[in-house]
Amino acid sequence: MSFWSSMFGGSNPTLNSGINQAGQVAGFGTSQGEGLLSSAGNFFQTLLGGNPAQTAKLLAPQIQANSQQAQQAKQTMAQFGSRSGGTNASAQTIDDKTRSNINDMISKLTGQAATGAASTGSNLLSTGIEALNQQVGFSQDQMQNWANSIFGQGMAGAAGFGESAALGA
Repeated sequence: MSFWSSMFGGSNPTLNSGINQAGQVAGFGTSQGEGLLSSAGNFFQTLLGGNPAQTAKLLAPQIQANSQQAQQAKQTMAQFGSRSGGTNASAQTIDDKTRSNINDMISKLTGQAATGAASTGSNLLSTGIEALNQQVGFSQDQMQNWANSIFGQGMAGAAGFGESAALGA
């Protein structure tokens, strides 16, 4: 530590770096947390908005996988099934089951994905707030170091002398 540093800045050379790092963590945690909370909110709004086209777009890969499985089952039935009247009824059952699977998937995903993203976002916001509080604490430490520095002590002494002179002590 140099003479000038101890004279004007106090006695903790790593404090400025700690303040900057805490500020970076606070910014990252807050930014990421807000983003995840926004994503979770958008996910909820899309699923709960009641617009089937938007829901289908959001879950297109999963819906397509279910539909392909149903189509494969129908093709297998057409190739290897009997030619009786029950084949059409069985094909309709496959469609009903596919719709049921998609509805079940939407229901599960609504709860799981949105809750997970909201939880992660909340945790990151908490991390950001903790880091911000830590940064404020570091700033308080820095102020204390300045007050305890040689220059700070001199300023406090001069202020005290001026105050007592003004009071006639």
